[in-house]
Amino acid sequence: AAGQLAAGPGPRALGMRPPLSATAPQAGPAVPLSAAPLPGEQPVEPAAGVIFSCTDATFEQCYEMSVVGLPRKYLPLVGSIAAGRTLLFLFNFSTRAIHGVYLATSEGTENLHPGAFTAGSARDVGEMPDEEVQAGSPFPAQCSFSILEEFAPCPEAEIKHVLEYTERQRFRFKLSRYQCRDLLHAMARNEARLRADRLLASLP
Repeated sequence: AAGQLAAGPGPRALGMRPPLSATAPQAGPAVPLSAAPLPGEQPVEPAAGVIFSCTDATFEQCYEMSVVGLPRKYLPLVGSIAAGRTLLFLFNFSTRAIHGVYLATSEGTENLHPGAFTAGSARDVGEMPDEEVQAGSPFPAQCSFSILEEFAPCPEAEIKHVLEYTERQRFRFKLSRYQCRDLLHAMARNEARLRADRLLASLP
C-alpha cells in the first residue's frame, strides 16, 4: 500500500509478498475454459472478481508460480475469468484470512500448470473426495495473476458483511463489482488500523 507513516516490519513480517512476474508458467497443454459465443448467443459477462482458496500447505506455491486454482467442480466459475479485467483474491482456510488484490493475467484455464499443488492439500481444504483426485493437479481450474496491491492479510471477521455465505464457514467465490469494492474497502481499513497501531507503538 502507498504511504509511509512510520517505519515498521517489512512485507514478509506481515505475511505479505513483493510483486512477482506475471508471466504464466510454461506448462501444458492448457485448455481455455471460455469460448466465443455461437451465432445468436449472448456473450458471457466476465466475472468482476473471484476468490480462490488455499491452505498453509499451498499458499507459498501460489506466489511462487503466480497461479491460483480451485477443484474441478469450479471450472464453470473459473471460465468466467477475463485476463486484465477480473480481480482475484486468495482466501487461506488455515488462517481464515484473505489476501490480495490481484489481477488475472490469463483466461480461466484447465490445468494451466498440471503439477501445481498436491493431492494432500485438496483433502485439507475438504473440497473434493479422494476418488476424484486423479493424475495432475487436484486444483485444475486455474488462472495466472499479477499483484495489483498487496494488502496485509485481512481476517475473515472484517469481511463477513461482504461475503455471501452458503453455510456456516463456506461462501460463494464469485464476486460482483460491488462486492469487490466493499472487499477492497474492508482490506484497506484493516491495513490502516495495523499501520496506526505500528505508529503508536513506535512512540516513546
